[in-house]
Amino acid sequence: MEVVYDLERAKSHFTSRRLRGRRPGVWKYLDLLPVRSETNIISLGEGGTYLHKCDGLAKDLELDELFLKDETTNPTGAFIDRGTAVEISAAKEHRIASVCCGSTGNLAASLVAYAARAGLKSKVFIGQTGNVDIGKFYQILAYAADVEIVKDHDEALARARQEGKMSHCVASSNPHFMEGEKTTVYEICEQLDWTSPDWIIAPMGNGGHISMIWKGLIELQTIGMIDVCHTRIVGAQASGCAPIVEAFEKGERTVSPATSESTIAYDISVKSPLCGHTALRAIAESNGLAISVSDREILDAVKQLARREGVFAEPASATTIAALKRLVLLGKISQDQSVVCAITGMGLKYPDIARTFVKGRRELERLLSRVEGRRVTTKLGQTKMRILEVLSEGESYGYGIWRELMDEYRICIKIPSVYQHLSELTSSGLIKSTRIEQTYQRRQRSYYALTERGLWTLKQLEKLNR
Repeated sequence: MEVVYDLERAKSHFTSRRLRGRRPGVWKYLDLLPVRSETNIISLGEGGTYLHKCDGLAKDLELDELFLKDETTNPTGAFIDRGTAVEISAAKEHRIASVCCGSTGNLAASLVAYAARAGLKSKVFIGQTGNVDIGKFYQILAYAADVEIVKDHDEALARARQEGKMSHCVASSNPHFMEGEKTTVYEICEQLDWTSPDWIIAPMGNGGHISMIWKGLIELQTIGMIDVCHTRIVGAQASGCAPIVEAFEKGERTVSPATSESTIAYDISVKSPLCGHTALRAIAESNGLAISVSDREILDAVKQLARREGVFAEPASATTIAALKRLVLLGKISQDQSVVCAITGMGLKYPDIARTFVKGRRELERLLSRVEGRRVTTKLGQTKMRILEVLSEGESYGYGIWRELMDEYRICIKIPSVYQHLSELTSSGLIKSTRIEQTYQRRQRSYYALTERGLWTLKQLEKLNR
């Protein structure tokens, strides 16, 4: 579903003069949002984010004009607050008493915050397996949401839809939600004195944000707020899960589900993007591009963005910088063209990423280890990594692992130390106990195996150590 406005009528009151007199933020553009009364607005101060002119990064890439739309300063640290604010305000207007979602990322963290602000009940379904950004998980718990753990992410989504019989199920593809997201491009054009840039690069997960950026540009052009829109849109995905990019490269109009979702960019790792077809349409109509980037390129972009521009972005957001670097290298974007990259979420939601910044600096690694505690360290540790490698070959037990460490890796430690490592790896969710066997001496022998998170972690460590 898509929200349609009477744009001819809007011309008379959606003007630059009137907008100048309003407070910055999402609700500055209420005339083109699907909430009828200001009394129903639920706000935490979303929108009105800084358009950061990047002199350092532009110099590195030999570009004349490069801007970041820094969405990390939104109330819960992500652009998604724009959509949630409108969704919850519309829910209040329709007298909805409770909301729910299946998510482990920015959507869930934002939803429970705005539900708390509105006095609505909220429930979040989280999969036991799969990737969870720890910073976002802490946010969800802090806002006192009702959290239910289910088998995996697919079941979390299914349970949320089922809960929708009694509660309003919120998804990033909901029409009210998406309307809030388009205010990103309203602000970009206003901050550029009602002109549109040559390029806008945004991350793609579900595909909704990039679709709404294009819709917002068309609305501004129709009303007469900007001249004929020449902006080309680029959608960026991580190569470990890039179904929209794959469809674009094949020239297709619909998106087939991805077969994997292996990437550090959790929040855009969407195997079956509901708005994939509208994202493809936005890219095609704007004569834009879709591009995927590797995890290594993403990590490098996070570091470069933080150290050159003072903006700490989560991996999903940094895909825009990685994509920009690739497109400049390929000659797709030229020096004299203006570019805006959307930085959609803050790096503090994904604290693990900062550990890559201190790799090889032992004094910093030791300090970070002490600060974070034993369960969260700058690196997993050689012995624990070898234990994961042993278990990657199949399940095993304490004594068997001890023998493998000694015979294969020449690691000589005491058996009690092996069990301590196994306990810590279990607590971290990297391994799990699979069964208990009774030996001929009537002793119990516990077997262990890698979890999905453990297998993913091992693969990432192997990449970083190459």
